[in-house]
Amino acid sequence: MKSASNPLPIAIVGGGFSGTLAAIHLAKRLPDTSILLFEEAAEAGPGLAYGTGSSNHLLNVRAGAMSAFAERPDHFREFASQALDRPVDAAEFLPRAIYGGYLRSLLKQALERHPKLEVRHTSVIDLVADARDPQQASLVLKDGTSLEVSRVVLATGNRGSAFRTSLWSVHTRAARDADAYDGLHPDAPVVIIGTALSMIDAVNELERRGHRGPIHVTSRHGLLPHAYAPPSSVPVPELDHLPDSNLRKSVRLFRKAVKAHEAAGGNWRDLFAAIRPYTPGLWQELSPRDRQRFLRFISPFWEIHRHQCAPETRGLVDRLITSGRLTIHRGALVSVERKGDHYALEFASRTSRLPNRTLEAARILDATGPARDIHTLRHPLICNLLRRGFLTSDVHRLGVETLPDYRAVQRNGRPAPWLHVVGPMLRARYFEATAVPELRLHAAALAARIAGELQQVEAPALAEVA
Repeated sequence: MKSASNPLPIAIVGGGFSGTLAAIHLAKRLPDTSILLFEEAAEAGPGLAYGTGSSNHLLNVRAGAMSAFAERPDHFREFASQALDRPVDAAEFLPRAIYGGYLRSLLKQALERHPKLEVRHTSVIDLVADARDPQQASLVLKDGTSLEVSRVVLATGNRGSAFRTSLWSVHTRAARDADAYDGLHPDAPVVIIGTALSMIDAVNELERRGHRGPIHVTSRHGLLPHAYAPPSSVPVPELDHLPDSNLRKSVRLFRKAVKAHEAAGGNWRDLFAAIRPYTPGLWQELSPRDRQRFLRFISPFWEIHRHQCAPETRGLVDRLITSGRLTIHRGALVSVERKGDHYALEFASRTSRLPNRTLEAARILDATGPARDIHTLRHPLICNLLRRGFLTSDVHRLGVETLPDYRAVQRNGRPAPWLHVVGPMLRARYFEATAVPELRLHAAALAARIAGELQQVEAPALAEVA
């Protein structure tokens, strides 16, 4: 146990966007405390989301909304303008690799300015509570060594795949992996599982590599993300009147507002942007039954409207559909059979009136996106936290249970005093917790809370970050 003048370090596990931003904010607020950022990959900063080297993979958010700091909205745009040696418009969709460079730059600057901030490229595989002091814990590292810490921030991000737990995942390649496309004949048929944003990245990568063969894209609903369009000049109605606890009424009123806005010459996208600050509060007020109804019946349609893509990338998909090279299939995968150097995939239609159909593929790409259910993850630390009862998932398996101060809720229902969560696993509480505009607020708020606790002063009111 260390004294106040020589405090125990704070550990952040996961060096993607959320972990990196949390580390930067903590280093600023606690200059005399060791801040240890653990990232098992070769570099910290970009993470899985922005680690791509392909210029074809574009951000799904405009450059003007991608600053890592909400109080400095042009911060990323200024970096990009300098990196590209040209002015960058706020409405541009830049390559994801540029954003990865931005995060590397932020971390490099923070490491230079704060000597107590350190990146360690190793894995944290377990956490053990300190029997002497409930306010601290010990990290267990991959090599078996342990390290006492005062706080742990879990920022492991989007790990695993929503499809990887299926019986047929052994036959698939993760669409985000660069080597998933190696050795593929240009004319060979490809099946992509998933029709959301990860699929669009996969199609772009196939196109970049000169693929000419048929592409079959499949999901249960067969829904594609909409392309972004500039906001209209029509005034957007206030949405603070939506009833917090009545899903049916809220949906009805929101649809009515969308129709009225479109009738006045506006764009439906304006309303989806306007409701964004209210989404966490609306989600938290819904009953468990209404949350389940939303996830089952509304969420697939909500996601394609809420999470839009760059017009250029959606345009490529549309052109391939028009040419007949890309086909969208609605249905559920029933079986996968290996036949020599090809696969036969059987799909059941969403309507029982249609027979099952079989698709042939030389390569199956998993583009289902990240797994939300932490129980399906094979990360040793997550598995051990669940086993020890330090971490619990929400009933809908969207993420982990947390309090407004970001502390993890344990199996016994009490908060873990030393374990905090930031990043997409906050989706269980806030629903909106996957994009930079939300995650940057959570990272800053978490750092303020931890610093306030350790400095024994009252932290700013952070109750719910919208």
